[in-house]
Amino acid sequence: MANETRIADIVTPEIFAPYIAERSLNQNRFAQAGIMVANGQLAALLGGGGKTFNLPYWKDLTGDSDIPSETFDTTVNPIATDKMIARKQIREKAWGSNDLAAALAGADPYEAIASRVSGFWAKAKESLLIYSLRGVFADNAQGDSSDLIVDISTETGLSATSANKISAKKTIEAVMKQGDVFDEIIAMSVHSVVYQTLVENDLIDYVADSQGRLTIPTYMGLRLIVSDNLPVIAGSTNGYKYHSYLFKAGAVAYGENNSFLTPAEVYRNPKRGGGVDELYTRTKFAIHPLGFSWNMSADTGITPTDANLYADTSWDRVYEKKNTGVVCLISNG
Repeated sequence: MANETRIADIVTPEIFAPYIAERSLNQNRFAQAGIMVANGQLAALLGGGGKTFNLPYWKDLTGDSDIPSETFDTTVNPIATDKMIARKQIREKAWGSNDLAAALAGADPYEAIASRVSGFWAKAKESLLIYSLRGVFADNAQGDSSDLIVDISTETGLSATSANKISAKKTIEAVMKQGDVFDEIIAMSVHSVVYQTLVENDLIDYVADSQGRLTIPTYMGLRLIVSDNLPVIAGSTNGYKYHSYLFKAGAVAYGENNSFLTPAEVYRNPKRGGGVDELYTRTKFAIHPLGFSWNMSADTGITPTDANLYADTSWDRVYEKKNTGVVCLISNG
């Protein structure tokens, strides 16, 4: 009988799977910043069948106020409702013990494996969120006259090294896309090239994390999330176009429900290399930018591909502009 530690000796799937689900959400930087928030309604709907499901919402109350009358009854107005359509996603990833050899050698191999797996899924879902937002703004450019986008990448009049790069003035312009609720913007996600511009211009402040260390970057009071998964589009005249996203709190709803799915299992394959331990993980979830509806006309796959998520034809805005939770700033750095 072998004496070495094996994945099957460490991982108890029914314990490991929910632990990984919770930890990966806690490690997700958009969740840490209060942008992506767990939604119980989404989680419950994911427990059922189908690829899409409806999220009803109340529309804003509109119109002018009335003047009281001694002779006429006050008009009673209805509260209108509408719905967003959210898309179920299913993803999976497997590893062999050779890939986790360093983890298996750790003092606490269960914790070592768990941290690596949850870290993988946290980053994977950050990427899927960004793909979805790219699709939302592609639709905004096509169908809503870019009313949630400030694009300074093609501005002229000054050198490209200044006019087309991120600045406080243009960030304020993007924030003001939200109109009189602009003060609800709490965070911003930028590419590392844009982050470098902010650092070079001495525009970054740092606040303390939960351990009291000054490690959380902020810009104009907004918490910064730096990710190279943000869209980088080749420009025709002024180089690359970098997307930056500004968020309200709770701009994105997240739900996870792994019913009718085996979220974690282990397997030993005796046919290769004298035997290989394998760990399989799967997750069923929804990442939904609030105010937008899944609208892919040819949605026949088990789950959307990355390209499906960022296609302009996959999304449609259903909220009024100022009630949405995210705006886009496009710059050359």
